[in-house]
Amino acid sequence: MTEEKEEKKKKKWYWYWGCGGCGCLGFILIVLIGGCVALFGTDEDDSDKKVDNKVINVKEEEKDKAKKVQEEKEKAELAKKEQEEKEKAEQAKKEQEEQEKAQQAKQAEQDKQEAEQAKTEKACLNIKGNTSSSGEKIYHVPGGQFYDKTNPEQTFCTEGEAKSAGYRESKR
Repeated sequence: MTEEKEEKKKKKWYWYWGCGGCGCLGFILIVLIGGCVALFGTDEDDSDKKVDNKVINVKEEEKDKAKKVQEEKEKAELAKKEQEEKEKAEQAKKEQEEQEKAQQAKQAEQDKQEAEQAKTEKACLNIKGNTSSSGEKIYHVPGGQFYDKTNPEQTFCTEGEAKSAGYRESKR
């Protein structure tokens, strides 16, 4: 029985692999299938490539997002700096305007004081003092009868000054 078993095994082997000439058929099929797989690849290889590409794309997207976030931060910082510079410029402009207003107010005050002083000086020249032919000292105020005709020997700012100098008020 062992011989029969061995013959059965040999027959099975021939049936699968054929004889020496036809046994190549199985080998050729294996080589062809392997070549097709190597040439065209398998779905698994494609999916690995797709996964790798997805991973690469995700990494690139993350890099792009990081760049965009960084650019947005830089833009925000730049805008903030520009705003601060603008505020500083506005503050400097306000300070300059305030200084100009203060100078104008000071100048206006000086002009006012000068005008008052000129008015006071002019007013001081309004009272004319003169000695009459009889030797009497008389002062004349604007609007008096002899004011325009009088050539002053002395001028006074106030009637009090004229009186203290020994002059009396004109009767007309």
